[in-house]
Amino acid sequence: MSERILVVPRAAWPPLPETGAWRLSDRPCSGEWAWRPRSEAETDERFLQIIPYALLRSRSRDIWCYARNGGDARLRDGLSAGVGGHVDEADAAESIGAMAERALRRELREELQLRSDIAVPEPAAWIYEGLSAVGRVHIGLLYVLSWSEDEPPRPVEGQGLKGIGFVPAERIADDPRFELWSRLAADFLIRNSA
Repeated sequence: MSERILVVPRAAWPPLPETGAWRLSDRPCSGEWAWRPRSEAETDERFLQIIPYALLRSRSRDIWCYARNGGDARLRDGLSAGVGGHVDEADAAESIGAMAERALRRELREELQLRSDIAVPEPAAWIYEGLSAVGRVHIGLLYVLSWSEDEPPRPVEGQGLKGIGFVPAERIADDPRFELWSRLAADFLIRNSA
């Protein structure tokens, strides 16, 4: 059986922009959700898969970035600033927010071997792009985590990530080599002084 992931019916959302990142309160989600087989959810535009998406920001407010050299073929070979992934049934909890946080902690452990007790603040924004088939079935829940270590994060071997260091948000927002979600998230931080 296919793994099941968290989805929210598209009808539960107010109209979404073609692309954008916005505060949670600007276009709130109804809280209605379900579990769907991932194989179906990846092509069914009646639902949006919630993807916790974390930026790791240094003391100098630059954002840790990496190159994808593996994983999902649709995302391969791009630059990214966000770490995250699907909310699986193993992440089940009482609310979308609690499930997203559990999934984010799991992804941070799996991809970067970060401690389970890393401080995870409230999410800052939603991210969406409806320009691609992939984008039309996903919505990002943006978190901004403080990175206080002297050394940058080190991706786990075999996860398909190659760290490239900390980069200013302005550079990410303007660089088309970065995936669109990363550019939208960086632009949100710039616009909101977050």
